[in-house]
Amino acid sequence: MTRVLQERYQVIRELGRGGDGAVYLCSDRRLLGSLWAIKELVAGGSERAAFEREASILSQLEHPRIPVVVDFFVQDDNGYLVREYLDGFSMYDLVEKKGPVSEAQALQWGIQLAEVLVYLHRRNPPLYHRDLKPQNVMVMADGIRLIDFGLAREDRGQYYDDGAGSLSFAAPEQMGPNHRLDPSADIYSLGAILYYLLLGVPPGPIGAENHRILPQRPGLSANIEHLVLECLEVDPQKRPSDAEQVLSALQYQAAALPAPPPIAVPVAPPKSQEPRLDKPRATTGWGVATALVPLVGLLAMAAALVTFRPGGQPGTSPTPTSRPSEEGVSWPKIQSYIADKRWDQAEGALRVTLSADPGSGWARLALTQLPLIRAGVPRVPLLVPLGGQEGEHVNWIVQGVALGQAEETRFSFELVDTHSVPPLEAWQKIGSVNLALGPFGSQDALLLAPLAGSIPMMPLGSTDPRVAQAAPTIYPLGFPHWDRIGALIGYAVKTHGPSGIILFSTDVKAMSTSARFAEESIRKATGKEVVKLGFSSEDKPEEVAARVAALKPDWIYLSDNLHERAARWIANLRKGGVDAPVMCVFHPASENFVRDLKEVPGKVWMVEPLWQSRNQTFVSNWQKTFQLPTVDWNSALGYDAARMASLHWQRKGPAEVVQELQASRPYRGLLGEYDLAHKVFRPFPFRYRLVEVENGLRKLGAEL
Repeated sequence: MTRVLQERYQVIRELGRGGDGAVYLCSDRRLLGSLWAIKELVAGGSERAAFEREASILSQLEHPRIPVVVDFFVQDDNGYLVREYLDGFSMYDLVEKKGPVSEAQALQWGIQLAEVLVYLHRRNPPLYHRDLKPQNVMVMADGIRLIDFGLAREDRGQYYDDGAGSLSFAAPEQMGPNHRLDPSADIYSLGAILYYLLLGVPPGPIGAENHRILPQRPGLSANIEHLVLECLEVDPQKRPSDAEQVLSALQYQAAALPAPPPIAVPVAPPKSQEPRLDKPRATTGWGVATALVPLVGLLAMAAALVTFRPGGQPGTSPTPTSRPSEEGVSWPKIQSYIADKRWDQAEGALRVTLSADPGSGWARLALTQLPLIRAGVPRVPLLVPLGGQEGEHVNWIVQGVALGQAEETRFSFELVDTHSVPPLEAWQKIGSVNLALGPFGSQDALLLAPLAGSIPMMPLGSTDPRVAQAAPTIYPLGFPHWDRIGALIGYAVKTHGPSGIILFSTDVKAMSTSARFAEESIRKATGKEVVKLGFSSEDKPEEVAARVAALKPDWIYLSDNLHERAARWIANLRKGGVDAPVMCVFHPASENFVRDLKEVPGKVWMVEPLWQSRNQTFVSNWQKTFQLPTVDWNSALGYDAARMASLHWQRKGPAEVVQELQASRPYRGLLGEYDLAHKVFRPFPFRYRLVEVENGLRKLGAEL
């Protein structure tokens, strides 16, 4: 049944989720054609005061680069904030997919942000945002929008003892005690954003001083580097005195450069279960707002009406399981039980979840560790995305971690969901620990590496060779698929001919590495160079398909790590008349990818290592525990990771863990030998089997 809020706002889909609620895209039953983003605070949320303060502040602001807020209401004890829907992507998402932007583009966005700061700081009393970061800047076709005013404060001369902001983007003094509000903290954050735009990485831990840009960005104006570094001064007195000074400097530098080309902001296609709508549009201006109940009055009513009960309605965050379930309890809800030490409710909810879905890795891990959590043993963060397109793979890993952790009693793994909370923000909340398992994937590992500091980090599923060199305390754990690529390409050359091509996604930087290894495998197999074509979400599918069809390839190697996007591109190739087999390195057990190919003609090849026969004890235990027939190698990776974390964890501190890792002997796991001291993984010499998918049906093929 479609959910309707306030008998007016019809929920279309969830746009994002945090620990205290979600943000929904909603249509308006009264103002037909209008779309709103509605931010929810579930009952009992710890950020109630900040939520109401954000609504009160935004209701008073009127600037073209700040979203319009039109309503605030209470329903079922939950608070809801209604604002303009922004049909775009965050600056963080764009830079992570595309890399650093041009100097002209960085200046343009910097000018727009500085204009917003001038507006905020000129108010009476001045208003300071205090949480400027790329995740809070939306990129639209007509420029940026600044969102999330939950930490914003008016300057009334008071001091603050609580730290605020996000690691790498907040001013050092803002993260410490006894600080006053003034423009310099927002100016520091603006400089950190400019640094991120120009280099594609955050400026580093709070207080770091040697933030040179030119060595990594040759050709950049020295004046721009000087301005950014001046904003990033550790001493607030050495930064520009106000936002107007920064704005003037940015405008002066931008005048010497050509205007950047318009940004083509990709629009996510509607999901099949969502209502079909015309292209979403953002409703701007205050005409709508004046027709509604005044927001100040709504806030007053909210204060009188809302009774926030501890442990309110359960959230609906996506749960990665091997079969869909509508009966389990969400992880945020169980987290609230654990945080409140409501142990019986936590255990009952976990057992209900496992009854509905025995394959839930996170529920099995949490139930296994519940006695340890109650005993207050030390924690080891496990940073993984519990949802999204990676959720299925992550669930396999967490299944293995649950089995590997079953006999460990010295510490417990603390699940940190990097799907509902961005990795940078999640890392900021971890605090002092001796070891971290995760994050998942090479891209997030490269993102967090500069922030690891002295804490040893074991990224999961990380196969990019750059990760091991990203920081001295990084020890990646992955099952490299390069041998699989070689085996698959060798089979394609033998059975279909030597003239293949490589298609790779330029939206994800790590896919260029995969394409490079595929290129080397093809060169070894054929002695020839291979055509490589990069594609992005901005490319027209029919044009890419026409280019591929003109090459008449015998086969295609597709390098992409998101199954929905890969399936769409395969469908586009088929529509364009390309019938050659398409090779992917998705996991053959991936029900999601196979489902996405149900209506797509032609053959798609994947490959699996035949590792189970030498690990029958683990396979039998896994099948008995999760009541599923087919185990994926990611579960073996998760098991190995849990055992190595247990082997090397030290109670004394992170420095002792690093010493232990540096002096460690190779560990023989289920998939191969992990030599963490030298950051080397040597997979066992498995044979491989072809897995062929056609029209949504999977069948086993030849051994490779």
